[in-house]
This record gives sequence, structure tokens and C-alpha cells, in this order.
Amino acid sequence: MRIRKSLVVFGLVALAPTAAFGAGMAQAQKAIERGDYSVAIGHLRPLVARGDARAEEALGALYDAGLGVAPDPARAAKLFRAAARQGSGAAQLNLANLYLKGRGIQADPVLAYAWADAAAANGEPGGQSVIDRLAKTMPRKQLKRAQALAQRYVELYVESFRSG
Repeated sequence: MRIRKSLVVFGLVALAPTAAFGAGMAQAQKAIERGDYSVAIGHLRPLVARGDARAEEALGALYDAGLGVAPDPARAAKLFRAAARQGSGAAQLNLANLYLKGRGIQADPVLAYAWADAAAANGEPGGQSVIDRLAKTMPRKQLKRAQALAQRYVELYVESFRSG
């Protein structure tokens, strides 16, 4: 758990504040850097209510790891899904991993593959390793379904954000 907690904190701190983050996201990031997760959550919740993908991904990571809240992978999945549908590569990869492991949602290798492919198309390096692992173990028919869905997800949740 200690390594996972460190990775989550590193991932959240690595989000450099930009104008798009606004003051609330910058305050949440500072609170995370201090390890004051409950304060960070207080800053993230209003942003999540407004549909901010970065806040959804960050709050999902806190719920997934149980930082400042009891671990709640089902809630993390819901937050990751909302951010993933807005083109967040990190959320796409996190959601793929939840589908892969069946944490908080029913395990589904087809959805894991599709979200991992979207994450890889968004430049998330871990996406390709999930794809490779699944491709080695999936039956051919299931793999074809996963690849077709992945193509659709890249169109919907990656390419549409690049052109718009």
C-alpha cells in the first residue's frame, strides 16, 4: 500500500497547475503535496460537480487509494469514467486497470482493452502494456471485439478532443 500511495501522490503532484486548473485545482494540488488529502478533497468536489475532468481524475485516484477517504474503488471507477469520457488519458488508464482487476466494477477484459487503447492513444505509457498483456490472453473472437470497441473509443474519447 505504501508504494501505491506514493505512486498516486506522485501522479497527482505531477499535474502542473495551469490556468485551466483554476485556483481550486491549484489549491487541491498544494494540499496533496502537503499530504492534507481531506482539504484537497474539499477543493476537488466543487470542481467535480462542474464536470472538471482533471478534478474527477484526481478525486478518483484519492478514492482508489483511500487517501483522505475510505477506499472506494466503485466511486473511483465512476469518477475515472467521467474523466475518461472527457479525454483524460490518466483516467482512461486508471479505468482500464480497474476493469482489468475487477476493482469497484465487474472485471471486463474487452472494456479494459478499449480504455487502455484510448489511454495509449493519449500518450499514457502504461496503456500499451495493458493492451499487450490482454492481447496475449484473450480468445481471438474476444480480441476482435475489443479491438473494434477500442477503435470506437479512440474516435470518441481521444480524436474528438484533438479536433475540437
